Amino acid sequence: MVEPAGAHLAPTVAETLAPPLEGTPLVALDDIHVTFTTHRGLFRRGQVRALAGVTAAIGRGETLSVVGESGSGKTTLGRVSLRLADPTGGRVTFDGRDITRDPQGSLAWFRQRAQIIFQDPFSSLNPSMRVRDLIEEPLVIDGVSRGGERWDRVRGALEAVDLVPAVRFGARYPGQLSGGQRQRVGIARALVREPDYIVADEPVSMIDASSRIEILQLLRGLQAQRGVAFMSITHDLASARYFSDRIAVLYLGQVMEEGPTGAVIDRPLHPYTRALVAAVPEPDPANRFRRRAVVPAERAGSDPGTGCPFFSRCPERIPGTCDRVRPLLAGQGGGQRVACHLYPGSTPATVDAGADRASH
Repeated sequence: MVEPAGAHLAPTVAETLAPPLEGTPLVALDDIHVTFTTHRGLFRRGQVRALAGVTAAIGRGETLSVVGESGSGKTTLGRVSLRLADPTGGRVTFDGRDITRDPQGSLAWFRQRAQIIFQDPFSSLNPSMRVRDLIEEPLVIDGVSRGGERWDRVRGALEAVDLVPAVRFGARYPGQLSGGQRQRVGIARALVREPDYIVADEPVSMIDASSRIEILQLLRGLQAQRGVAFMSITHDLASARYFSDRIAVLYLGQVMEEGPTGAVIDRPLHPYTRALVAAVPEPDPANRFRRRAVVPAERAGSDPGTGCPFFSRCPERIPGTCDRVRPLLAGQGGGQRVACHLYPGSTPATVDAGADRASH
């Protein structure tokens, strides 16, 4: 087998497809497929494959960051995990219970335990409602009838996100708050139900840089205090490194690489992951004109077919294998898994690609 570039940094012991977590995960997504039907003109219809066989798991009190370019399927995966979007195939399990086909009317218990922090703190808050009413609304839906009890929980949520005094901030409208404060209101609204699991969809991308670290520190502190599990959806590897325990790299609806955060960022295995890491701006006083390796853009409307979805852009592709055979997500040691024919275990045993690799 040809040794890929940077292989000296990668573990050499191949593992089987062992689950990344010990024990029963809080959230488990098993072979998730999502296909959307699109309308092209008045009578023509097409299909867009958003997710193609994604498997992921999140333990209690753990953060999994899902990273990738726009259009990779990150937000769709988060919505499926919350049953805000239904999978075309696969299974969604929460705390050991299969909720894939449960009707929405029977998921009230799940809505109390799973919440979302939206990306845009400006459009996700009703500008005509006071902050107190915005945060209190889920409790009204849950049937918490006593106003005093509702206010106690609203006040606790506001204080948890450092919007104090709670009485003053609760009386304001979203338009009277800064971007960072609005995002804190969104977090408080997610926390007021005291959930076990939160999807944080680009929670710091719409706020200024000075507020980002404060929000991430806030989320980490709340996680330590309450044991909340997070799926963090982001394109920012710096945020993912700070906030997450594990990273899953998504490309065109498929997991390219997954593993502990430090391993994936410091020792990326997949050529796509290496391209993402190389694209992160870094100060380089010694060589400020250093050129970065550039991965060519995806051709518009390209279809990965049965092979690796990254084939057309990959600088290390193996013709005859990568374009024909979808690689398996295989362990490479240290909890790191990669779906790439350059590594042991990714090529199905029924495929003999020795000749192609020898010629490559």
